Amino acid sequence: MIRICLSLIALLFAAPLYAQEVAPDDFDAETILALKGLQLLDHRLNAIGYQLTEANAPYCTDKVPRTGMLLHAIDQYPDHAAARFALGLDGPVAVNAVAPDSPAADAGLVPGDDILAINGTKVEAIPLNDPAIANELANYRRIAAVNYRLDEALSQGDVTLDILRGGQQSQVTLQSQPACPSRFQIKVSEDRGASADGNIVSVTSRMSEYFLTDDEFAAVVAHELAHNLLKHRERLDAQGVNRGFFGQFGKSAGRIKSAEIEADKLSIWLMANAGYDPQAAVRFWTRYGKEHGKGIFSASTHYRWKKRVALFKEQIAKMASMTPVEGKYAPPLLAKTK
Repeated sequence: MIRICLSLIALLFAAPLYAQEVAPDDFDAETILALKGLQLLDHRLNAIGYQLTEANAPYCTDKVPRTGMLLHAIDQYPDHAAARFALGLDGPVAVNAVAPDSPAADAGLVPGDDILAINGTKVEAIPLNDPAIANELANYRRIAAVNYRLDEALSQGDVTLDILRGGQQSQVTLQSQPACPSRFQIKVSEDRGASADGNIVSVTSRMSEYFLTDDEFAAVVAHELAHNLLKHRERLDAQGVNRGFFGQFGKSAGRIKSAEIEADKLSIWLMANAGYDPQAAVRFWTRYGKEHGKGIFSASTHYRWKKRVALFKEQIAKMASMTPVEGKYAPPLLAKTK
C-alpha cells in the first residue's frame, strides 16, 4: 500500500462534485486515500513530463503529438468500485490529469471527464487485438488501445472528443503540441527507483513521495527521459550489454555507466529549457546521497553521489557560459543524435 502523507487528504476534494458522496461502509478508507494519493502523484508527474517534452521539442529529432492529458481506465484498478468512487470514473476510460498550459487545458478538459468517443468512434468499439498493443498486460490493454487510437488521430490533425461530465454529454476539440517522445507513469512500489524503457519513464510511488519540490521531481524525470531521447536501451542492446547480475562487471558495467553519465549531463539541459531549476539536481542528489548512499544509485554502473553532483555543477557552469536563444540552450548531446 502507498504511504499517504497528510497533504494527500486535500486531494479528496479535488474530484468532481458528483463523485463526492459518502463512501459506502464496505470501502476501506486507506484504499480510498491511497487511490487519491496515487492520483496526486500522477498529476505531478504528468505536468512535469509534459513540460520537459514540450519545451525540448526543438532539439528532438523525433517528435510526437502530445496534449498534456493523461487518461486512465477502470481496468487498471483491482477494486473497480473503490476506483469509481475515489477517482470519479463513470465509464471505461476517463481523464486522470491535465497539465497546465497544455492543449488539453485549453480545450477545457478536467480530471474526471469520461471519454465516450474519439472522432465519433466509441471507446468501447476500439479493438483490443491490435498488434501495436499485443505485449500489453490484459488490464492495461484498454488504455493502451485508446492512447494508440488517440495518437493516430492527433497525427492527422485536431480531434473531436465526446465527453461526459456530471451526467451531461458534450463535445470538445482537442489539438496537440509537438513534443519529444516519451510517456510517464507512476509505478506503485515500496522501492525507491526510476527507470526508462525507451518509450516510458517510470517513477515509483515511494520515490515520488521523497521529492521536496517539483524541481527535484523534474531532476529524476529528466534523467530518465534523457535515456529515452538518447536511445540508450536500443544502443546497449545492440552492444550486447547484460542488464542482469553480470551487468555489474566488465564491459557491460562500463557501457551502462557511460549511458548513465550521458543521461546525467543531458538532464541538466532538459530541466533548464523546461523552466526547472538545475540546482535542484544538486540539492536532491546531495540529500539523497547522504541519506541513502547505498543501493542501485551507487552501484558500479552509476557514479557515487558526490561525483554525480560534481558532474551536475560542471554542466550548469557550461550552460552559464553560453548565451541562450529565446531562453533555451541547445543540448550538445541531442545535437549528436541528429
